[in-house]
Amino acid sequence: MSNVNHNKMYVATYKEILLGFIVFCVILVILYPKESLTKQVLSEQSNYDLSVLYLKNMLKNDPSNETLMLTLAKQAFQAKKKDLSFKLLRLLRNSQKREIREKAYQLSYKIAKEDYLYLRRKNKTTAFIQKYTQLQNIFNIIISQHLYKESDIVRLYKESYFVNNKKDSYLLVQKLLQKRPYDVKLLGDAFYLSYKLKDYAQSMLYLDKLAVQDKANRKKWLDESYFLLTKHYSYKETESYIISHAQNSPYWSKKLISFYLQHKQYKKVSQLYMNQFQNTTSYAKRRKYWFKAIAVLQAGGELKSAVRLGYRYENYFILDKRASTMLLKLYISANDLKRANALSQKLLQMKR
Repeated sequence: MSNVNHNKMYVATYKEILLGFIVFCVILVILYPKESLTKQVLSEQSNYDLSVLYLKNMLKNDPSNETLMLTLAKQAFQAKKKDLSFKLLRLLRNSQKREIREKAYQLSYKIAKEDYLYLRRKNKTTAFIQKYTQLQNIFNIIISQHLYKESDIVRLYKESYFVNNKKDSYLLVQKLLQKRPYDVKLLGDAFYLSYKLKDYAQSMLYLDKLAVQDKANRKKWLDESYFLLTKHYSYKETESYIISHAQNSPYWSKKLISFYLQHKQYKKVSQLYMNQFQNTTSYAKRRKYWFKAIAVLQAGGELKSAVRLGYRYENYFILDKRASTMLLKLYISANDLKRANALSQKLLQMKR
């Protein structure tokens, strides 16, 4: 039977590990020039613990080197040493160099978000509320100080909803619309955000664009426009807007009538019907609009104006039984017996 040499397991002590690390560093310094060694450590992507130890030693000799501090913060984060990473980043967020501040705040946000999600999963209510506030503050600084690149905007726009910051969401969606001005989703977001922030002038502009670009939901956006006008604009502003759009839009023509009725402007409604009367040559349509113009004056208690309008077209509709009957009732209801009698005489003579 052959002899088997069983090797005993050997566990190194902390002193031996530290000694081994020091020896390793000495060998590296001897074998590599300082710049080459630094470059290698800065690009290390596997042994983060080793990188953290080496970077700490490098910072002892060069404590003001912000590039080293930022790299150490990144490596510490990768090595799950978040406290060390966040401590370094807090210092770097005050850097005079914009590029350093940008990277420091971006990484700070990432760490704070991970901590927040962890605390929320663990139902540590007080802690995760405090962390969420910290997260919001970091995000707001990133946006307000423009500590981001153009390529970051889409990601940051999504994050703005995560931190529930409508002002930053609005600012970012406007930047996105500069590159994608016809994007219906972005236009819709911009409308709702502008409305929430009471930027009603911009809200109207976004609604105008949505009514053109989002044809499938055109009526929805037009209804939103009308609601916004009647809710947040003055009478004159609303009237002016609707009139300018009513010339080429059946939707706004109807809304102008609704608007005037809402404000009891019966004479203006009557005039709108008479404008439609003038714009058609169809006898049936003319009679319809004339009837409506008179009816709205009657409903508003404007009997004298209704009588005048009826009398103006009395001869035009004299041969129409429905029209003449309506006029007789109108004259009598207005106690204008003279006109009622004269119309009756005309009708009797026509029967002879």
